[in-house]
Amino acid sequence: MQHFAREDSDAAFREKLTFDLTVTKDPGAVAELIRMAHEDSSPQVRKQAQFWMAMKGGKVVAGDLREISENDPDAQLRKSAVFSLSRLPGDEAATQLIQIANTSKDAAVRKQAVFWLGQSTDPRALDYLTKLLKK
Repeated sequence: MQHFAREDSDAAFREKLTFDLTVTKDPGAVAELIRMAHEDSSPQVRKQAQFWMAMKGGKVVAGDLREISENDPDAQLRKSAVFSLSRLPGDEAATQLIQIANTSKDAAVRKQAVFWLGQSTDPRALDYLTKLLKK
């Protein structure tokens, strides 16, 4: 499967493979999703890889998603990475979103982080948003 993710010229097929990598037992699947999120030539494939790596990789991929949200040259992919961070399990999503809302140099990325914090049920998100409104 990884061979096709790297070599197939059909972006729609590679996009479908991002989901397929989440259901395989291949131990290299998360690493391949990370690679696709960083390197695939198709922005749509990269967005899907971000989403599915958050769903399959959990906390392990938080750093990669944060890096994309800060450094990807494509503004839409930076915002997509923030959305993917909001899908991380447990309290990791709020942890990452608060960090981005506090530190990102990109106003659109900070806005996305605040938006997704507003959708969170994590009590820290409400505390953060309350403090933000009082500033």
